[in-house]
Amino acid sequence: MVVGTVLLTSNDAITKWLLGSLHPGDVMAWRGLFSLPFVFLILRLEGGSLSSLRSNAPKRNFLRAILALATSVLVILSFQALPLADALAVIFVSPVMTTALSALVLKERVGWRRWIATFTGFLGAMIIVGPSFKEVGWVVLAPLGAAFFAALRDISTRSLGRIDGGPAILFWTMFIAMLGGFCSLPLMGATPVPAEAWLLLLAASAMLAASNRLTIAAFKFASGAIVAPLKYLALIWAVGIGYVVWGDLPNIQTCVGAAIVAGAGLYIWRREVILERERHR
Repeated sequence: MVVGTVLLTSNDAITKWLLGSLHPGDVMAWRGLFSLPFVFLILRLEGGSLSSLRSNAPKRNFLRAILALATSVLVILSFQALPLADALAVIFVSPVMTTALSALVLKERVGWRRWIATFTGFLGAMIIVGPSFKEVGWVVLAPLGAAFFAALRDISTRSLGRIDGGPAILFWTMFIAMLGGFCSLPLMGATPVPAEAWLLLLAASAMLAASNRLTIAAFKFASGAIVAPLKYLALIWAVGIGYVVWGDLPNIQTCVGAAIVAGAGLYIWRREVILERERHR
């Protein structure tokens, strides 16, 4: 999980860099296309076959892929509007939103403690967004949209994960992302890709495929209570990369907001662990 967060954050940083010369559709199209060979390589290394990519619930898999596509679009827009660490800090409110949506969509019982944590996490996101809103405008709400669609994606994964294997979910997510990117090119216009950008796109594709597979493996071999909090390490990597590459350092409001978001998310995970133990007594 630690390696997965490093690779995913590095992919995010490369994506942000590429947006200086390419538009979001270009990045999604080529990154999605280049990621498919890496998915096949992972499948072969694990001894799988092409038949394992067939979905047992194609409609659910398609819905999840569309939600993942919407998340990717808004994540990329977030990187255009905000520094890397600021954008990721807001996007990481998604586990908090997942709790709220689980109650509203799946009718799961959510106690008052987790509801308080949910509202607290959202407040942390508003603290981060506040100063940027005056400078950037409405586009600064993109990371909140990304968090919302990421929460819906994670909810759909709960039921889909019992039906389809990890390789099938990963493949169709990457394929739909690629398709969405190429479909946007006639509308936005394809940008000529600079020579150095091809290597960056290839690196980002490898990192994206590997990070997704490592995350799936982490949840397979260890409990979610142990693995999930490690996702917040991405905030530390993002601060480091943002400072080295762009010279960005989060201000005090961003640090406070990120701490609130992470604290709320970790508290919700802790409550879920306690409730899971009580159910098995």
